[in-house]
Amino acid sequence: LPIDPASFGISERSNAFAVRVSGDSMIGRHIFDGDIVLLEHGTTPRKGDIVAALIDNESTLKTMVRKNGNAWLHAENPLYPDLIPANDLIIQGVARAVIRFLRV
Repeated sequence: LPIDPASFGISERSNAFAVRVSGDSMIGRHIFDGDIVLLEHGTTPRKGDIVAALIDNESTLKTMVRKNGNAWLHAENPLYPDLIPANDLIIQGVARAVIRFLRV
């Protein structure tokens, strides 16, 4: 996208990337199918951050949860279960902004 990541708090342009949302698992955080989420790679997520993650070899966008030393991903739609890694949980980026086109 032709935007300046610094406008969204990302100081290092090479750490910025965007993904287009597919699905409705994050509607509780007002992220909808077709939205574009701007993320920052290389940042340590805090509890409650929205992250792009690779969990057991599948990419997803969810809320990061940490409790008692364990980490998992929470969907913000009650129709979807929490995602608890069987093997790997790799955080690819922390969400910084949502871009929504009003007309396509």
